[in-house]
Amino acid sequence: MLSVEAEEQTVLKGSALKPGDCIGIVAPASGMDGMDISLAVQKLQSWGYKVKLAPNLYSQSGYLAGSDTKRAADLNTFFADDEVKAILCLRGGYGSERILDLLDYEMVKQHPKMLIGYSDITALHAALWEKCRLIGVHGAMVIDINDSSPNYTDEQLRKGLSSTIVSDSGAFALPENHQLEVLHEGTAEGRLIGGNLSVIAALCGTPYALDGTGCILFLEEVGEDSYAIDRMMWQLWQSGLLKNINGMVIGNLRRCEPLTPQLYDYSVKQVFAHYAKLAEIPVIYNLPVGHGPVNGFLPLGVKAKIVADYNNPQLIITENYAEK
Repeated sequence: MLSVEAEEQTVLKGSALKPGDCIGIVAPASGMDGMDISLAVQKLQSWGYKVKLAPNLYSQSGYLAGSDTKRAADLNTFFADDEVKAILCLRGGYGSERILDLLDYEMVKQHPKMLIGYSDITALHAALWEKCRLIGVHGAMVIDINDSSPNYTDEQLRKGLSSTIVSDSGAFALPENHQLEVLHEGTAEGRLIGGNLSVIAALCGTPYALDGTGCILFLEEVGEDSYAIDRMMWQLWQSGLLKNINGMVIGNLRRCEPLTPQLYDYSVKQVFAHYAKLAEIPVIYNLPVGHGPVNGFLPLGVKAKIVADYNNPQLIITENYAEK
């Protein structure tokens, strides 16, 4: 394992975008399925950026956006392309795990840039962190900005692309009237890693599994019942990930049921509270990041601090996530 000093030296960051910079759009997982992305492209252009579409973006192979070879080639091509300053994923779905063995990690180290996405894109974030120590962004994708209305999600992405910090104070910016909750009190510091729970669990036992030593783990999920969340959390506990981390942040749990305790069932909150107590680590709950219309711009790999204080719970990003 890398020493703390060596790890600090190897952390890689992309650059904040400037007007006229180019954003590359790739589809590492599921495909277009007839989707029209013209509004999303227009929105990115209205923010002052050029847009380049991956050569195989419109490919389709079953539920995948083309073959594994094509999807990996597009991602490798955009990392190597110095005109492309940031890479924005089309959508999640499924398929990112299948291309991890095909990525050129040594080349990526020579061309660090922001890779933005969530859900199945968690596999890429995890692999690029473990293999390259590349800081990524768990944030909105093309499918999320493919409309004409301004909102918190769009503003988070727009500001995040052109900045190096999440806020002047480092505190993660919340939507108006949004409240964080505390599942287990305390404070913790460490590098912020994670993403979609199902994907992180699926990576256990692979060369791309998150180690998490000394880190803060962020988790979000969609469409899973509490027993399934329990099963995956138990896998993270048994694998050692939950034993290695300093703290945990729980984000959006869209369509995860039940939300409240039921007879002969646990709520999803009760499940996470169980593992917070088991791991004896501070845990904050209800961060507005993940699946759903309210989805913040969350850098991964950066130094962070969680304050799990019932009076004022906070997530604070304590370093720049991008170079100027």
